[in-house]
Amino acid sequence: MMNPSHPRRVPFLSVLCFLVLLTALPARADLPHEVIFVSRAEISDEALRNVIGIASISAMTGPDQQPTGEVPSFRPEGEAFASDSKLILKELGPLSGWDYDRQSLMKFPVVEQRGQYLHVVVDVRTNKRAWLREGEEADKGPSVGFFSFDSQKWRWSGVELYHLAPRGQSRLYLAPRLDARSHPVSRDYPLRRNGELVDARILQRQGNFLQIGAMIDLDKPLEPLGWLPISDENGLLLIWPVYAPMC
Repeated sequence: MMNPSHPRRVPFLSVLCFLVLLTALPARADLPHEVIFVSRAEISDEALRNVIGIASISAMTGPDQQPTGEVPSFRPEGEAFASDSKLILKELGPLSGWDYDRQSLMKFPVVEQRGQYLHVVVDVRTNKRAWLREGEEADKGPSVGFFSFDSQKWRWSGVELYHLAPRGQSRLYLAPRLDARSHPVSRDYPLRRNGELVDARILQRQGNFLQIGAMIDLDKPLEPLGWLPISDENGLLLIWPVYAPMC
């Protein structure tokens, strides 16, 4: 039995180093681009309720371009966790990810964290959940990572504004509160700055809002655009941070 207050200190380096590399390089067609795998209609509402952050699973792909290997799941037993079963990666249902250069990255909603253990929605269609342990289980094996919405590591990351929002429309607020002035944003009426389309990136979180800014140049700070609600009045997630290369 494993105590969550004493997490294993296993470095989660492969994906993190790769993502740092992504944010230091100009955008190129041969770099990975995150893809949303499922339509909003296919996603269970419960899979998006009370989400606190995003888990990622990194693994090698096989000849069929599917992720290979398994990750162990755990079950809570009092204040500790015990081994439960193995999850076959290619049978999971991530919300987004990519396959690039024999490496697969899958991203999932997380609804709870206890130390290094994460309660992950491992299939967003069915709302199937499992407790996973952050870190790398074996040398060169699948790795599990986690960023909460509070994490500063999302800063300068991209954000999918429309896919999870009702009717594909969100609202941009001038301040992080619902009574602030706002206007709708959608694929038909996307974010603009001085009439030009912008590359929106995450600045920070405040309460139930993410501040986003326009990326103008690598040598310049993001120019604030406004605040997006993270979830609606029923706790359903409205936005999805995505890894994006600098450009």
